[in-house]
Amino acid sequence: MADSIRERMPVESLEARWRRLRGRSSPTEGRSGPPDTGIRLWEETLSLFTWHGDLPLEAWRTAPRGAVATLAGHPDWLDIPAEGVLFLDTETTGLVGGAGTMIFLLGFARIEGEALVFRQLFLADPAAEPAFWQAFLGLTAGVQGLVTFNGRGFDLPLIEMRLNRYGLRWGGLDAPHWDLLPTARRLWRRRLPSRALMALEEAVLGLERSPDDVPGAEIPSRYWAYLQRRDPDLLEGVFLHNRQDVLSMVTLAARLAHLFENPERDPAVQGWDWVQLGRWYQESGRWEAAERAFRRALEEEAGDPELRRTAWHALGNLLRRMGRLEEAARVWRQWAMELPEEVLPAVRLARYYERIHRDPWEAQRWARIALARMDAQGCPERWASLRESLARRLAQWRDPLWDADPGRRPGRTEE
Repeated sequence: MADSIRERMPVESLEARWRRLRGRSSPTEGRSGPPDTGIRLWEETLSLFTWHGDLPLEAWRTAPRGAVATLAGHPDWLDIPAEGVLFLDTETTGLVGGAGTMIFLLGFARIEGEALVFRQLFLADPAAEPAFWQAFLGLTAGVQGLVTFNGRGFDLPLIEMRLNRYGLRWGGLDAPHWDLLPTARRLWRRRLPSRALMALEEAVLGLERSPDDVPGAEIPSRYWAYLQRRDPDLLEGVFLHNRQDVLSMVTLAARLAHLFENPERDPAVQGWDWVQLGRWYQESGRWEAAERAFRRALEEEAGDPELRRTAWHALGNLLRRMGRLEEAARVWRQWAMELPEEVLPAVRLARYYERIHRDPWEAQRWARIALARMDAQGCPERWASLRESLARRLAQWRDPLWDADPGRRPGRTEE
C-alpha cells in the first residue's frame, strides 16, 4: 500500500528539498516534475547509529519494553516490537485545535530494517485534504504502537476530527499510545522549570535547536502566508521544526525507558528525579527499586530541605508498608533530628513506641516533641485534629491502669 502511494506522488529526499529551496532565486523558478496533486511527500533514511543529542537512534530499538509498558501505562507495549512503533507530530493552522483547525504537515518516523525512515506529508493545497488523509492512511498501515508529545491532548483528537470529516478511520487511533508529555511532567516537574519539548532537548538530550528553526507560535501564520504567496522558503523552518520534534521524540522515549530501567547508569538523574522515580517504582510494585531511589535522593541532595523532607517521608512510609518497622523508625528518627521543625516524624515515632515497641515513656516523649513543634509553627488550625489525638493519648499514657490492663491498650498494628 505504501509503495503504491509513493508511486503516485513525487518523493523527494529532505536533503534534496532543502538544497533546492536554498538555491531557488524566486518562488516560481525551476519547477518541474509531474502535475501538482496538492500534496507532497518527502522522506529521509537515517542510520540507527545516527546520534540525535547524546543518544543514537538505535537506543529506541534496545529500549526495555517493560519500562515502556510501565511509563506508557499500557501492558500491550510488552509485545510491541520497536519496528511496530510510529513517532508522530503534526503542524496545524491553529494552536488550540477545534473544528476550524487543519493539519497541513504530518511528520512521522519508524524503524524499517536497519534504519529509521522519517517522512513528511505536506498539504500544499487545502482542497487536496481528502487525498492527503488517504495517503497518510496508506503510509502508516500496520502501526502497532504510537508515540507522541502532547498527542493525547492535541494531535490525536484533531486527526480523528479531520478523518471523520471524510468518513475515514485510522488504525493508529486504536493502537496503544504513549504520550511523552505526561511522563516528562511527572518525572521532571520538580527539577525542570519547563517540560516543553525544546526545554527537554536542552536539559535531557543535550540538543540545541537550529537558528533556522521556527517557533511553534509562528507556524500557522507561516502556512497562511505560503498559501497566499506560494513561496516554499517560508516553510523551510517549519519543516526543520517538525523534523526535530519527531527525532527528539525517538531519543526522548529511549532515554526515558533506559533511565527508568537502570537509573544508576544515567548521570543526568539527580535530586528530585530520584524521588519521582521512587514514587513510580512504588506504585508499580517495584518496592526494592523504590527504596534504592529514595535513599539515593537522600545521599545526593544535602542542601534542599523540601526534597529531603519528601524523601524521608516517602522512605519511611515505604518501609512501614514493607513491614520493616524498626528500619522505618530509624528513618523517622533521622528525619526528626535533621529537620527539627518537622511534626510528622515525631508523630510517627510516638505511634511506633506506643503500638509496636510498647514503650510508653518514649511514646510520651515523642508526643510532647510533636506538640511543641506544632506550637512553634503557629498554625493551630492545621494540626487541630492531630493535636487532640495526641492529647488523648498522653492522658491515657499517664493512667497507671494502661500498663496493668492490656485490654485498655491500643492494638499492635499501624492504622
